[in-house]
Amino acid sequence: MTNEFDFDKLIPFLKERGLRITPQRMLILRTIASMTGHPTVDEIHSQLPTISIATIYNNVKMFVKLKILNELPYGNGLSKYEFNIDEHYHVICHICGIIEDFKYPLLSEVEDVANKLTKFRVHSHQLELYGVCKNCYENKEMTK
Repeated sequence: MTNEFDFDKLIPFLKERGLRITPQRMLILRTIASMTGHPTVDEIHSQLPTISIATIYNNVKMFVKLKILNELPYGNGLSKYEFNIDEHYHVICHICGIIEDFKYPLLSEVEDVANKLTKFRVHSHQLELYGVCKNCYENKEMTK
């Protein structure tokens, strides 16, 4: 998925929440936008070795709290991140942990049924599918 985040709207959004617009924060966000896939904090840090990993981690956690980023805690225990741009689902390789995005009509009917059956006020849902990616499937050593 291409990260098409609107950085022009980000600065007022952060200022409204009392956050300073630091060069490091903007660099972290722009770096995430330039990366393919769903990077971990370590992968972001590898692109920004002059920024401490603690600074990257703290900013990423803040961006998740502000709903700028989504945290994807799938697979091997390392969270991966993506911009909160549009509704979509994920398919995850249970061997290597790669995450692929896919779009499918939202399952809002499932939320409606859950509302009625449980009396919850459901406000969101997630769908994760697990399998083996093409690279792992084609690598006979890993699938044995």
